[in-house]
Amino acid sequence: MAKQSERIDNRADRPRCRKTGRRYYQLEIDLSLSRSPWCVRENEAALKKGFPADSNLPFQGYVFSEHPKISFDRKKRRGPLRDVDRITLGIWLVADRVKMLFEKIDPDGFRFAKVEMDYRNFEEPGPGYWFCEIVRMLDCVDEERSKLTYYDNVPFKAYRALIDVKMLPEVVGTAHAFRLKKSPLTDVVDDVIANAVKAEKIEGFRFVDIQRP
Repeated sequence: MAKQSERIDNRADRPRCRKTGRRYYQLEIDLSLSRSPWCVRENEAALKKGFPADSNLPFQGYVFSEHPKISFDRKKRRGPLRDVDRITLGIWLVADRVKMLFEKIDPDGFRFAKVEMDYRNFEEPGPGYWFCEIVRMLDCVDEERSKLTYYDNVPFKAYRALIDVKMLPEVVGTAHAFRLKKSPLTDVVDDVIANAVKAEKIEGFRFVDIQRP
């Protein structure tokens, strides 16, 4: 693993870009939903055959020769299903209503793949689910004004920690969801998506503020 750098970019004497008023969050899984049943990937081996794990490929190179098959283990956890779970870094499992919400807010920001659900251990079928990933990649961090740490001993600049991030509004434009070019497995959304998810009472996401007040 690359040695971690503790350098901080915070050169206040640099020219400042205009303020936008938008807030941005790193998208994470909500681990507090401890009663939700485990997500079981029934055909993971088939999907990962020759899996290159390349963040530049759709779904990091998963081979969809067949639909992903998912079930939920209800032997120990019998709480309500999550609307969201994580398949791997950069790939989410989302329910129908999450897909509909994301497509309504930012139709060009996401890619989806249909999942075959197994509800045999349920009294009645639950919602449909999809693999989901954010496909928009932006080099939009104003590094002159942000507080960041970087990895050392790598042949390219890569963010290790997002402490206080200032975005370049002319690069972000109207995008509501994107990944960072210098941290390609970091999912970022703005307050429009965060507020909509909370308003719809969608469970499974955690929004980590990457901007200091």
